[in-house]
Amino acid sequence: MSRLLRSRGVFIALFLLGLSVRIVFLPLPGTGDVTVFKIWAHAGATGRVSDMYGVGGTPPERRLHDFDGRQATVNYPPIALYELALVGLAYDVFVPGFPNGRALTAAVKALPVLAEVAIVWLLVLAVRRFRPGGPEEARFAGLAYWFNPAMLLASAVLGYIDALFALPALGALVAAAAGRGALSGGLLALAVLTKPQAFFVAPVVGLAFLIGHEPRNPLPTIRKLALAAGAGALTAGLVLAPVVVAGAWPNFLQAMGSFARHDMLSGQAANIWWIVTYAMRAVYAVPEMGVADAFLSPVRRPLAISTVVQLGYPNPRLGATAVMMGAVVWGLWKARNVRDLPRLALTGAWIVYAYFMISVQVHENHFFMILPLLALTAAALPQWRKMFWVLSTIFALNLYLFYGLGDGVGFYVPRTATGIDATVWLSAANVVAFYWFGRQFGRCLDAPGPLTGTGLTSSLRGEKGPPRAGEDAGPTAVPGDTPRPRESSSR
Repeated sequence: MSRLLRSRGVFIALFLLGLSVRIVFLPLPGTGDVTVFKIWAHAGATGRVSDMYGVGGTPPERRLHDFDGRQATVNYPPIALYELALVGLAYDVFVPGFPNGRALTAAVKALPVLAEVAIVWLLVLAVRRFRPGGPEEARFAGLAYWFNPAMLLASAVLGYIDALFALPALGALVAAAAGRGALSGGLLALAVLTKPQAFFVAPVVGLAFLIGHEPRNPLPTIRKLALAAGAGALTAGLVLAPVVVAGAWPNFLQAMGSFARHDMLSGQAANIWWIVTYAMRAVYAVPEMGVADAFLSPVRRPLAISTVVQLGYPNPRLGATAVMMGAVVWGLWKARNVRDLPRLALTGAWIVYAYFMISVQVHENHFFMILPLLALTAAALPQWRKMFWVLSTIFALNLYLFYGLGDGVGFYVPRTATGIDATVWLSAANVVAFYWFGRQFGRCLDAPGPLTGTGLTSSLRGEKGPPRAGEDAGPTAVPGDTPRPRESSSR
């Protein structure tokens, strides 16, 4: 494999092959989220993005957008809406009348694929800068992301737009490690204003500014942090100013608050809470269905947090948040003396993984940001490549077992083929992988490692670096658990 990666021609050919596969999958319908993205693209192309949240009202209006007989409100920050609006404007130019068909589906899904192209370029460039001795590791990082079945499913097949925030979030980390304060702060603000999950990368971006830090002369580090904070604030101000001018600020805040109103333990994420969902549904279904049917039927839908409370159990939200924050603080404490980009990226992956596994209300696509961060780590630290592929497989299966190849396309492997719902087995495997990740993570950050010291700092700045060393049935008899309409917006 390393011999193949030495050839630029082979790398370009493999990149073009991956791009061709993605283009073939673009017309597939994706998940229901793609329908929401189409509605937003149409609304942004035919109106003003600043008005999409609604304007004024007491209580604040939550504007409902209509397109081709479908309706949706908005709960994403403005950058994602601006990007979708650009897609809508371009589509209206080339396909007048804005018909809702495969061409619109492909146009909307092409947006995250373009972001993925940039992520591959960014991974290659970043690894080349801190590992300048040869191209193999850099090309490994790019192709490990590009030929990853989870990434292919997430963007080109199912149509999630997480790549839109992953690109500036990863760019913010790389820029911070290179000492580019203003660039890093601006990119981080863009990432958070694309999707709030980018916030989990922010602590690691802060740690990256300590690369090259000298305790006896802290002024350069303080200057970089100040530039980052100023650029972030300026970027956020420019992005949010039209919303404020339009009188839609309360409406925007209401829309962002919807992230805290999702009433579910796990939004089909293969984590600890999906196991709890399965167990509670099965236990309460035994009197109606019998033990075998209750425990061997697929989990039909997420379990509401309000239902758990109605049954007399403590609200899990506070406890889950506390445990998740404990895992995050532990990871940051372990990383306090890290001064190299690969292990900082690893810390970011740990933080996002802890959020995915422990927090409530997590959706399946929130796993996304782990993989580009871990690809960067695995390129420089080969001992993490096995973990990278394990987590890639878990994410791919999480997407496939719930959505197959998209709405109306179907599944080739039913969830009941494994007896107990395959998503429950996958969640259990993910718990084991999370424990395994935590043990390796602690050891990796405790060890000095091959990439610490001033040589890495020099290479980041372009100087000479160191020498290379199926859901049709299931238990639903939980008392008081009635179906609730999902927010008419995307994850």
